[in-house]
Amino acid sequence: MVALRGSTKIPPYQLTEHDEDLQDNPPSTGFAARGKEDKARARALARINVATGLNLTMDDFEVTMTASGDTSRYTPVEWKCSRTVGHGTRERTWSLIIDMDDIPPGAAGNGPDRPHIGYSYWCNGYDPIGRVNGHIFIEYVSASRLTE
Repeated sequence: MVALRGSTKIPPYQLTEHDEDLQDNPPSTGFAARGKEDKARARALARINVATGLNLTMDDFEVTMTASGDTSRYTPVEWKCSRTVGHGTRERTWSLIIDMDDIPPGAAGNGPDRPHIGYSYWCNGYDPIGRVNGHIFIEYVSASRLTE
């Protein structure tokens, strides 16, 4: 596995097959780092759709958490969606989450310590799939679920 660029954790966060690094090389700073949130959210949604076989858009998701950010006191930082497919004994219920996080330095946790759009999916019912977590790394997010 490859270590995430810019990670300050010891040991550094290791990228998995569910992660993608969209940071510029070298990483952008200041205003040049802004504006990638929509692209990263679209990548997370595309990965969810490929993995689950669903054909979702962000309109299918409900905003479940907001935070104070650069552009608004109520910047969406978490979206959730639930879908049931199939019927009878082959019914599956998918749970899907897309979120925006920027973990403060020194904060506890197992996740990455760089700004990212995260995504999770899992399903119950017929042929269940355990929770899968992925991250699309960018240089900057305008708000975060986690604050200092």
